Amino acid sequence: MGGLLGRPLTLHNNTNGALMFEIMRASEAEIAERNERAVKVAEALAAAGFAVQQNVDHATELQGAMVSVDPAGDSRGGVFVQWNASSSLNESAAKNALEGGIDSPIFRRFSYVVEQMHATLIAILGSAGFDAVDAEDDMNPYLIRVNP
Repeated sequence: MGGLLGRPLTLHNNTNGALMFEIMRASEAEIAERNERAVKVAEALAAAGFAVQQNVDHATELQGAMVSVDPAGDSRGGVFVQWNASSSLNESAAKNALEGGIDSPIFRRFSYVVEQMHATLIAILGSAGFDAVDAEDDMNPYLIRVNP
């Protein structure tokens, strides 16, 4: 995730006739509002006892609740929360899935943890006054959107 989940693109021709892509970003004011909301979301989750990470780079081991801001200028932009199980559980589940073992106890445990934490994070954010909903992202099915 790292900040840009689904960058909206526009397609246009450059002076040589080649197709170019342009990322549409939200206004600076909108991005500032999202960053402020992300800080409040992270504070609410930390107050509830969660380990929280914000806008991390790919070198950081992701574990716990991750809060990120996507600066996209369309409906794909916003503030997002995702639960990350430990790297050992993630890696074991991925290995089992690649070996065709999605019915294995490890993969079932991973799925259960992620599903339960998804619901729990939505409920806890709701209790803190946030409008937290499933992001309905096919590429990331347990992503949570925190609306303004």
